[in-house]
Amino acid sequence: MKKIILFYLGLLLLPVFQSCEEEDDVVTPRPYNSTWVDNATLKFTPAIEDLKAFEYYVEAGANGSQYWNTTDVDFNVTLELGDATASEISKIDIYAFVEETDGENFTYLGGEQGKLYETISNPSDSFVLSFSKDKLEELFKNDFSANHNGQVATDDIFEFKWVITGKDGSVVDSRVDCFGFNCTYGIGTNVIDVAPPIWEGTFNYEWTAVTANATIYGRVTVGQTGTMTFTLQPGFFTVYDVSHLTADYYYGSAGTLTYDYESGLVEIQGRYAQKWDIVDVSGPTLTIDFSYQYSAGYDEYGTFTLTRTDGQDWPSNIYTN
Repeated sequence: MKKIILFYLGLLLLPVFQSCEEEDDVVTPRPYNSTWVDNATLKFTPAIEDLKAFEYYVEAGANGSQYWNTTDVDFNVTLELGDATASEISKIDIYAFVEETDGENFTYLGGEQGKLYETISNPSDSFVLSFSKDKLEELFKNDFSANHNGQVATDDIFEFKWVITGKDGSVVDSRVDCFGFNCTYGIGTNVIDVAPPIWEGTFNYEWTAVTANATIYGRVTVGQTGTMTFTLQPGFFTVYDVSHLTADYYYGSAGTLTYDYESGLVEIQGRYAQKWDIVDVSGPTLTIDFSYQYSAGYDEYGTFTLTRTDGQDWPSNIYTN
């Protein structure tokens, strides 16, 4: 009897074991071969470090100008494809969208498809893409609200998405297939408060007083005239390159002038420890006492005037230490 019971128990359990084995066969996944589609994205890096946005300058002062200083920003773009290579890609289409600010309202322009900004055919692993304010303005001029007058405003934010098309016909469309920070890239405008270029230009000098030794060693005379050119250094708002710091005095040189717009302080730096002492500010004309490292030992002193040629007056608070 015991053997019969075990026999029947075995028959009852047999379907269970068979079911488990059959189920295991069904759920075993097939091997998946990854393709470029699984990893495709673009990575953006500013071509010029720290230049990530358009730049709009607002000059200090009651009559300060406001203007676009940087309207084109270049980016190095890396095409990331995992183990695949760019030779497998046919083209990349870049699409633009914009979040427009209209008072307290925000409007997203471009719809679901965006506006085609640029197509890169047969791209390499890396390439340069330039974002242009003027090009974006042309794309969206008919979509902006009335207060934009068809122009980009400083608080507009542009978003870029892309469609990567492979030579095998596969497509990665970040407008619909992707979510997160690796699916878009944005650019806006930095509004930068700057000092007006007070010293920019070519101005006239005239020597009005010199000691005898200044004439001998410095090779300048009373009544001698000429020009001094001041050029704002790129990337700076208060530092100028100067063609000659001391009105062609022989023991002088080119150098730099630093101007603090808020305080009016003027500082110069060049060879021979040249020094200015601004003793008078009268409309377009500065009166400057000159000395340098050998002035005390050789009695070399002089005074020259520096007169603007642009019809403007010098700020009345200009001074030197």
